[in-house]
Amino acid sequence: MAPDRSRRRPSNAETVEQILERIRATRNFDFRHYKRPTLHRRIERRMAERKCKTAAEYLALLDRDPGECDALIASMLIKVTGFFRDAETWTLLSGKVIPQLLAEKRPGEEIRVWCAGSATGEEAFSIGILLAEAMGPAFQNQEVKIFGTDVDEKAIAFARHGVYSREQVKSVPAGVLKTWFVEDPTGWSVRKEIRRTVVFGVNNLVSDAPISRLDLLLCRNVFIYLDGALQKRVLTRFHHALRRHGLLVLGKSELIPFAGKIFESVDQQRRIYRKDGRRDAAVAQERLVSLLEQESMALAVEEGRPDLNTVDQFHRDIVQSLRVPMVATAPDGTILRWNAAAVALWGLSEEEVTGKKLPALTLPGLPGELLVEKTAAVREGKSDVQRSRGVLHRGGDHPPLELSVEITPLRDTANEMSGLLYAVHDMTAFADLERDLRKSTEEREAALEELQSINEELQSANEELETTNEELQSANEELQTTNEELQSTNEELETTNEELQSTNAELDATNRELAHRTEELNSLAFIQRVTIRSLNAAVILLDANGRITMWNLAAERLLGVPEDEAMGQLFWTLHVPAINGGLLQKIRRSMAQNAPLRAEQLTYELPNGSHGHAMVTAIPILDNGAALGALITFEDATKVSNLTAEVAALKANNNNHGRRTRR
Repeated sequence: MAPDRSRRRPSNAETVEQILERIRATRNFDFRHYKRPTLHRRIERRMAERKCKTAAEYLALLDRDPGECDALIASMLIKVTGFFRDAETWTLLSGKVIPQLLAEKRPGEEIRVWCAGSATGEEAFSIGILLAEAMGPAFQNQEVKIFGTDVDEKAIAFARHGVYSREQVKSVPAGVLKTWFVEDPTGWSVRKEIRRTVVFGVNNLVSDAPISRLDLLLCRNVFIYLDGALQKRVLTRFHHALRRHGLLVLGKSELIPFAGKIFESVDQQRRIYRKDGRRDAAVAQERLVSLLEQESMALAVEEGRPDLNTVDQFHRDIVQSLRVPMVATAPDGTILRWNAAAVALWGLSEEEVTGKKLPALTLPGLPGELLVEKTAAVREGKSDVQRSRGVLHRGGDHPPLELSVEITPLRDTANEMSGLLYAVHDMTAFADLERDLRKSTEEREAALEELQSINEELQSANEELETTNEELQSANEELQTTNEELQSTNEELETTNEELQSTNAELDATNRELAHRTEELNSLAFIQRVTIRSLNAAVILLDANGRITMWNLAAERLLGVPEDEAMGQLFWTLHVPAINGGLLQKIRRSMAQNAPLRAEQLTYELPNGSHGHAMVTAIPILDNGAALGALITFEDATKVSNLTAEVAALKANNNNHGRRTRR
């Protein structure tokens, strides 16, 4: 039975590209220059998690569930990080790189560090701890800015909290953990001294502007997911972002030859580089290539032609558009380029000649001395240009063509010869003119006048060209001025963004402090309420309108009204058998006058039928003269009253007994 091809997984480039295009269209996130094997595995894993058996099902799911796009992007952005990950690199940073960086700084000069692709922030805090330990007390006084960025917003949100589980801090040495972390119930939080220097934000290395004026840039284990073209583009942005002699640290598994071209190697094994101003030409060349690639890609999107995505295609289009026959060969004579004009001249297609040796084709019009002696002179560097003449005979009644062939070397960015270029010019018209001039001496004057006229036209054309050139130079200067203004504006926007991020971090810290204070106040209020409820004296708290806001257990016992019935009631309308109307009026009058009512005695009936006594006080609660309510207390004085009555009775008995004795 043949396999069901409609149920295949996205194992081919077409399906992967469809999904990547869907992400780019809906989320404006471009994965086109990420390495395909990694993206392939991530897409298959996500399909398995969502139980999609075919690519069509998963594409339908992306259309149906907008959140799936975000989940797929998060799964493709691999976040493997940890504190002091790859201990040898951090040992080299603390022992050599950071001390040298600090030694080159003037006192009080700002230190700027960027951790690109920082995920959940462990690496940014790690470099902050190394700087704090290396600088000592100066760390608190000197301006230190550490920027941690990632494309994943959720990871950045986690990093801003600065709190990590016990599993996440396992790699932190015990001494460092004790010094720079604070333990809390959920794990360990980074100390404020470190957190105040670290600013986290979302940044896409491919599309967003880089952070500038950097002393140190860490971007570890990010380039392993990018293809060669994107690696070069990001590295040139890093070169622009670093200050003079700024340092770049890549992952130990990221060996990128282009990094050695634009940076000076400090430690090749650990992938540590320094910005070298002598290599700015290579950076400028790569920026030009990057711009051409972006322009070609934009054209491909507009025209729906996916093949227009390389600088090589751009160069090919230039050569093909020339009307002069052009042949480009390798140094050994192997044909690499054969433009449309060459096809028209010799009648051979590019596919027929590409990869063959030029001398072996024995093309008419290319003499042997040109292909041997003169080609050798250019190839061996003895001459920068060689020219030769030849004749191309055509069949039928067509006259022969007289050709002029020019050989020049092709050179790369390092000025090394990479091949040879043959430019063929049709000189037939000029040869005919020369013959006519030699044969027609009687027409010499007329020919001279014609040549003079041609010369004047050429001079006029030259003047027009000079004028056009001046206008182009003026336009170029204006564009350069505009570019400088845009760069200045961009730097100002970056500074403003950094200040906003710093302010946001401070607001987060203030919010956490307020939350802590709120918890303390809630705890204090709870303790206060428990204390009041446990007092022997009856305590009643009224608000400014006379509604009961507190009614403790002693009030239930003394006044005979449960708390749940009393709370929220107007005290003046509450039926309390022990309180008569006169006492209520006195309390209400004292509240209205904001005057205390003290030591007012109250008589009430006890459960056994006898009578008890209580001392009533009503104290208004004021705030700068404004009445907030009143505090009413009923202190049981029954025992005191009974003792007073017994003492009085004893005195009376003693007096009576004394009078009988005297009689």
